[in-house]
Amino acid sequence: MKRPLQSLMPLLLCSLSAIALVATALNPGVGAQAPPAELEVMLAIDRSGSMRSAMDATKAAANEFVVTMPAQVPVGIVVFGDVVTVLTPPTTDRAALADLINGITAQGDTALYDAVVAATQQFAPTTENKVLVLLSDGKDDGSAGTLEAAIAAVEGVTVEAISLTTSETDINSLTALGTVTPADDAAGVLAAYTRVVGLIAAQVTPTTVVGTAAPTTLPAATSVPTTAAGTATTLAPATSGPEAGSSNEISKTPLLLGGLGVFVGLLSLGLLLFPRARVSKARLGIKKPRSVSAFGQRTISAVDEALERRGQRADFATTLSVAGISMQPGEFIGTVGVVALVGGLVGFAAGGALWGLLTAVLVCMAVRFYVQRSKAKRQAAFADQLPDVLRLVTTSLRSGFGLTQALDTVAEEAEEPARSEFAHVLVEARLGRDLSDAMNALSRRIGSRDLEWVVAAIDINRDTGGNLSEILNTVGETIRERQRMARQVATLTAEGRLSARILTAVPLLVALWQWRSNPEQFELLTHGGGLVALIIAGVLLLLGTFWTSRIVNSLSL
Repeated sequence: MKRPLQSLMPLLLCSLSAIALVATALNPGVGAQAPPAELEVMLAIDRSGSMRSAMDATKAAANEFVVTMPAQVPVGIVVFGDVVTVLTPPTTDRAALADLINGITAQGDTALYDAVVAATQQFAPTTENKVLVLLSDGKDDGSAGTLEAAIAAVEGVTVEAISLTTSETDINSLTALGTVTPADDAAGVLAAYTRVVGLIAAQVTPTTVVGTAAPTTLPAATSVPTTAAGTATTLAPATSGPEAGSSNEISKTPLLLGGLGVFVGLLSLGLLLFPRARVSKARLGIKKPRSVSAFGQRTISAVDEALERRGQRADFATTLSVAGISMQPGEFIGTVGVVALVGGLVGFAAGGALWGLLTAVLVCMAVRFYVQRSKAKRQAAFADQLPDVLRLVTTSLRSGFGLTQALDTVAEEAEEPARSEFAHVLVEARLGRDLSDAMNALSRRIGSRDLEWVVAAIDINRDTGGNLSEILNTVGETIRERQRMARQVATLTAEGRLSARILTAVPLLVALWQWRSNPEQFELLTHGGGLVALIIAGVLLLLGTFWTSRIVNSLSL
């Protein structure tokens, strides 16, 4: 019993070291003291032409932000369009700040990077806690400086970016600078400001902060694999006998490599999900959500660029959105890649290179299957909910509401996924997009032909007039009847579809059983005439599967 335990020691120690590293990032030390209460805030407001439609809401939210801030916290204002203008360094004069905010007008391009550098230069050198609140769509097209210069300027500064969705939105630039809070409309801007106020106000409340892990913790943890390997080498000679020692040397190598690979994979995942920036936020007393480290951001950017070059990023982002996965394409692929790497290394440790490759491929295939299945389930759920949604819209229209108000009722009272999808349509409409265009985009995104009919009915009614509630009620009843008929056909063809699956699975199961129970006879099928017969059988099986599926699908149409 000793040899298996000794063989597993490198894997166990490396895995425990990786878990300890992630636990250190998640649970900082308990010995740190509360941060100083001294705090300054710089408010950087984008006043470029792309922000013109949202400028009134932006100024109202900025005034609310300044008023809500604790009175003893100095606040400064920087605005940027073609040029960067420092309206005031940090001050506690709230009346002066309100006058400056009300005088902001939208014009020109966006010198985002220069504004970030200029804003960080306004903090007093002795200030312990520096917070930059940045409101912009993130698209820089007028700076003399670069993104790298802006990132260097915010070193040691807490950056809370509020992203307003416009036609020139660039979320990657804002994410590289700090934490991003999306705000798709006027209410979203105010809500994002309110959240930031709550985070900043926590710094001036004398509380005991949970201790932070020192930045040097991460480099120290990287020495663990060497220690684990050394421990395994020390334990190996404990088994007596030359034959036992030789067997242990043979079994130890793949486990050691697999354990080291698991450690590297988990360490990469830890760097991706728990960056060093989390430490600085904790020192300020801000309960900050997970962000992406610089290493992870570079990886995500590289993946996004590769997808963009192939023209697949937009389609993949739509697929993730429809599947209900709230991750960007680069972030999703990077995370799946790390998980596949860890799974592949575990498979390599357990069964060799072939099993490692097979495990990694299976992980990727399982994730793809999950995404496609989640997308199909949400699309099917939306299609089933559409008649009820139309009935709710019809009831609202008969009550005297307009179409937009009726859709707002759907966004509040309908079930998921209809609620979130129609809420997205309303957000686009409030940002200036035509309601019909927004609903057409929803029908393409969700893959609903029935919704296309609804949009066509609304467009025809808009051009010719008439009772829209009666039209939508008729369309809803038609859709409901089509769905009833489709369910009836699916019931009638269930036996055929089940038979097709059984006829496809039985030959494979029989071949597997013969391979396990009678390998000598199955060996005859791997060479000569037996191999030819096996290939012909496989081709016939594929043709039969295709034929039966076509017959069943034609009956289902």
